[in-house]
Amino acid sequence: MLMTLCYMETENSVLMLYRNKKKNDVNRGKWIGVRGKLEKNEKPENGIIREIKEETGYTANRCEFRGIVVFNYNENPSEYMYLYTCEDFYGKLKECNEGELKWIPKDEISNLNLWEGDRIFLDLIGKNSPFFYLTLNYANDNLVSHELEFVDREYTVFEVFVPEKYIQVIVDELAKYELLREGCYNDVFAVIDVEGHWTSLEGANPFDGKIGKHSVVKEKLMRFRVKKEYKELANYLIKKAHPYEVPVINIL
Repeated sequence: MLMTLCYMETENSVLMLYRNKKKNDVNRGKWIGVRGKLEKNEKPENGIIREIKEETGYTANRCEFRGIVVFNYNENPSEYMYLYTCEDFYGKLKECNEGELKWIPKDEISNLNLWEGDRIFLDLIGKNSPFFYLTLNYANDNLVSHELEFVDREYTVFEVFVPEKYIQVIVDELAKYELLREGCYNDVFAVIDVEGHWTSLEGANPFDGKIGKHSVVKEKLMRFRVKKEYKELANYLIKKAHPYEVPVINIL
């Protein structure tokens, strides 16, 4: 089950929801953040903004993605929660049909009746920790184990489809700014054999193939990462070196 979870913050307080209005609620009696299920084909960042509006009345301008939390409870299906914080919002707080909403001073959060696993990720949020994956394993209300992994989100991954003889051209362009450097290693990238398919339409100026004909060629897929602050520079350099009129570049 895919879920979203958000903790709305001011400088000194966090909006907490005391779940006490629904029967057969696994969260009943606990204080949690704003949460809900993702709808079909809904992006997590859109889902949490919708949930904030529905549950609190606030309109969120932007939410910060902090981590993924996996909630395993007895034999129930796992819940995969996209965890956010939000400080950029406006509007008026309304009554919630799932419990009582209350702004709690940050130094009083630990005194609330929380899931033990929530204490772990709330502490990570409070310390402004890097992006993380946290798995929580419960037997009823008891946290029996957990796994925590931090993720380096300082990089952007590129995938570039290119004829083999142009790989070195792209590498040379990126190397001018040491964009493929990893520690004591330079020009770090991977190459995968792929088969490119396309049909050139009227008005195109194809590097390979003919107008109106379906083309099939052997290509290479270059995969590498650059520091995210150089993402736009890397994209520019790749397009500059790439022979195709419209190069296929995936930025992940």
